[in-house]
Amino acid sequence: MNIAEFKVDVKKCIGCGKCVKVCPGGILYMNKNNRPEIESVAEFGWNGCWKCQHCLAVCPTAAISVFGLKPEESIMIPDITKAGQIMDSLVVNRHSCRRYKNCNVDKSIVNHMIDLLANIPNGGNKQQVEFILIDDKDKMEYFRRLAYREMEKLAADGIYPKGFDRQSYQQMKKWEKTVRPDMLFCGAPHLLIPHVPLGNGTPQQDAVIAGTYFELLCVSKGIGAVMMTFSLDYLELMPDIRDILQIPHDHYVPMIIGFGYPQITYKRGVQKKLEKKRIKRPFSEIFLK
Repeated sequence: MNIAEFKVDVKKCIGCGKCVKVCPGGILYMNKNNRPEIESVAEFGWNGCWKCQHCLAVCPTAAISVFGLKPEESIMIPDITKAGQIMDSLVVNRHSCRRYKNCNVDKSIVNHMIDLLANIPNGGNKQQVEFILIDDKDKMEYFRRLAYREMEKLAADGIYPKGFDRQSYQQMKKWEKTVRPDMLFCGAPHLLIPHVPLGNGTPQQDAVIAGTYFELLCVSKGIGAVMMTFSLDYLELMPDIRDILQIPHDHYVPMIIGFGYPQITYKRGVQKKLEKKRIKRPFSEIFLK
């Protein structure tokens, strides 16, 4: 059974066997004609096809298609002599954005970034991460007011997220006059919340990676973003508000990401250096020359 719709153009195939060597499910093999074939598999996942598309991506002659996808429609690998410099720039020029323009990000840009998240690394390629997306500033303002009122009620009763107290709460209130106009969501016009069901695969890692990739995608599009845990911790104290977001209670949520066009733009990257004491190299003594 070929549920993956694995097909080989025998006129293009050169019999290199790369597709067989990169198949994580081990379901491809070279036939007597030195051409790849797929075993009969009846399911997707660990005991079948992983739906990774590695076979399509690795073929040097574009001879393989899978799931009805055409290899010529794939995005090609960038010139590494240029890509490395661009990636370096994106990493050092990412900043947590806490002030935003009061406008929507173009929905076509948002949808494109969300679609790209299908390609992020995840354990066993299980593709379990789900997303709550608020991509309309008016809907976000409605949600912000609901959550903010509830936050103030809790604070009035002396209830704060773990790790916070009245003093730290008041400090964040003070920052609303300068750094952030909204201590709960930083005034972001949009929210993205990655979440994943617990109990299968690598949920915590997958959800964190999803959020991290999305933030970097925002940087590449000139969109400001901020990863927020204060608001996430407060939502844990607001079950009714959390339920509005329709996040299942058995799902892991690592962060809330606010995003939108930045009100203040930066002119250059920062110059942070990783302290050598934070890097451990095991076996150094054993392999001393």
